[in-house]
Amino acid sequence: MSRLVPDIEREEELLKRAVSISPRQRREVMEAFFADHPGRGEGPHGLGRAILDFQAWQLSSGRVAGPGDSAWWRCVNGFMVLDVAAAMEHSGPASPAVQAWRDFAADSAAPQSALWEAHQRSLHRALRACAALLEAECSAEQEFAAIVIDVVDRTALADSPTDSPGLARLTERFYPREYPVAPAALPALRLLQESTADRLRGPDGAILQDVGITSTRWA
Repeated sequence: MSRLVPDIEREEELLKRAVSISPRQRREVMEAFFADHPGRGEGPHGLGRAILDFQAWQLSSGRVAGPGDSAWWRCVNGFMVLDVAAAMEHSGPASPAVQAWRDFAADSAAPQSALWEAHQRSLHRALRACAALLEAECSAEQEFAAIVIDVVDRTALADSPTDSPGLARLTERFYPREYPVAPAALPALRLLQESTADRLRGPDGAILQDVGITSTRWA
């Protein structure tokens, strides 16, 4: 795994690394991490089940699969893989995202919350770094990406369990199996976003703000 750990901190170098990781390496890093650190969740990968299920959808839908796939999806997923690989080293300086993964691995007293904290810090760090790549996507895929991030942010803030097949069922039902998304699929996805926003509210019952691609919550 060490060959994936970035030893050059320049953002452009990290971006290149994130985009270039092979599908096999992506699977191996995430599976190895959660096999070692299941976070007291159910099953062989514990609380990592939903993250692995979502990565499997990214691969199977053609977004992170090799020629003709999406540089943006590869980049965002790749940053998370690099953060997890760095966390597995257990030593050396750490970015806030890497430290959050180390905190989760250290058997946090609240592992589900610790996992979401790590996931969200990696995700939004990646979103900032990969913003220019999203602009290269077609308009339908850009809107779909924004919906996905909005939904996952709200799910994270709700501290939803990740050791269940819930996310896999959601992706199978709503998310496209092909890349890029067909414009005709967007109305159903917009309804998903609206229903998620209405269902997953803040402690005061209000609609959550500062979520989505431009969120500053996990800066």
